[in-house]
Order: sequence, then C-alpha cells, then structure tokens
Amino acid sequence: MTATAGRLARGVLGSYFVLMVVFLYVPLLVLVIFSFNDNSSPVLPLKGFTTHWYSDAFSNSLLVQSLQRSALLAAANGVCATLMAVMAALALSARTLFGRGIVIALIMLPLVVPYVVLGIGMLILLHTLNIPTSLTALLVMHVLISVPYGVLVILPRLNTLDPSIGEAARDLGAGAMAAFYKVTLPLIAPAIMASFLIAFTISFDEVAIANFLVPPGSNTFPTYLYNNARTPYLRPQTVAIAGLIIAVSVSLVVFSEVGRRWGERRLEA
Repeated sequence: MTATAGRLARGVLGSYFVLMVVFLYVPLLVLVIFSFNDNSSPVLPLKGFTTHWYSDAFSNSLLVQSLQRSALLAAANGVCATLMAVMAALALSARTLFGRGIVIALIMLPLVVPYVVLGIGMLILLHTLNIPTSLTALLVMHVLISVPYGVLVILPRLNTLDPSIGEAARDLGAGAMAAFYKVTLPLIAPAIMASFLIAFTISFDEVAIANFLVPPGSNTFPTYLYNNARTPYLRPQTVAIAGLIIAVSVSLVVFSEVGRRWGERRLEA
C-alpha cells in the first residue's frame, strides 16, 4: 500500500511539474517564434521567416533608449541591493542580535506590501516634499523591494557555513575584514551572484511602481511596453525585443546554474 501510494504521489508530482513547465515556457516559445513571423500581427498561420522586426526595433530610438535605461537601472539596483543584502545578512547571522525579530520583519515587509501601494506611497511622499519624480526615486524603491530577496538567498548560505572556518582564519592572524574577504566571501559568492541576478530581474521587469515614478520622456522598458503594447505598428517590434530578452534571460539562468554548481563543489571541498 505504501509503495503504491509512493508511486501515485510521484506520478502526480511529475504530472504537475510537466504542466507547470508547459504553462510557463510554451508562451515564451510562442513569443520567440512570432518574433520571426513575417506578419505585423501575431496570428496564425505563420506567413514566413524574417528578421526585419529586429532591425526595426533597434531603429526605434525610443525603444532602444528605454531598454538601455532599464538595463542601467537594473544593474545599479543589483549592485546596491546586493551590497545591502550582504550587510543585512551578516548582521542577522550574528549569534546575538538585539531585536532580531523586529529587524527581520522590517526587512521583509516589502514582500507583503503590494507594489501599487508602495508606488502610490512614494509618489505622495515626493509630492509632499516637493520633489519631482525621477529615476533616482525609482531606483530607491527597487532597492527597497529587492533587498528582502537578497537576504533570503544570502542568509541561508551564511548559516550553513562552519563558524570554525572563520575562527581558524582569525587564529592564523587574519583580521576581521581579511577573514571575510579571503574566507567567507568566496564561499558565499554563488549566493551573492544569485542575489544580483534576482535584483536585476526585479528592477528590469517592474512596471507597477515605475508607472508612478518614471518622469515624462524617461520610460523604462516595461513602461514603454505597457504604454505601447496596443499600438499596432509597434507590436512586432516589442515582440522581437521580448524574444531577444528571453534568449538573454535563458543564458543568464544557465550561467547562474553553472556558477551555483561550481560554488557547491567548492563548498563541499
């Protein structure tokens, strides 16, 4: 009976996994296919293979500028959020920390507050202080919502490290900073890279907060797509750029997985 139940559970779990993969990745595959379709409307049947939508997209200065703006914003968010997440995780991994529960609750609070509420709150604050909306304000909000994810990735890695490794480095004459850079940092490097990629992705595709804080004429890529998705002549260009971003995203996922496995082997050694 137990063996039968186990086989049934594995079958249900396997079926659920297959359905999840189909639900998540088939639409992306369809999007990539239509980016090469020689038709201005993403409808079947396919008319033929073409790459001119990509050339049209890169000839659209507003689209390219929004893409560059989002990439720079996401990179800055990845660096800032990861640095703050590392510092927060190091503090939370200490053996004794006064008010640990309150600190954790405050750090994780952005995870449970809707982004629309955060965007409206930041917009009201800026108007109250007579500060215009800007990409800097948007970066601050992206860092705020990205730090919890970084902490959730880095803190478990720190907690799995043997404290005696750092203590051994200190006993051999290394200072606190030297022990961190030469011992702890290499061991948590995969988690730091994962935190950066998560923060980059959050900032790159975030649209709810950006709709409130992006100043006129400074659209990010998500707000550009949101504002122009229903424009017929721009739709093939946005589909082409989306297909390119999917390819880059898959490459980043493969790269991060290779780095994670390398880090695991290094940690086990």
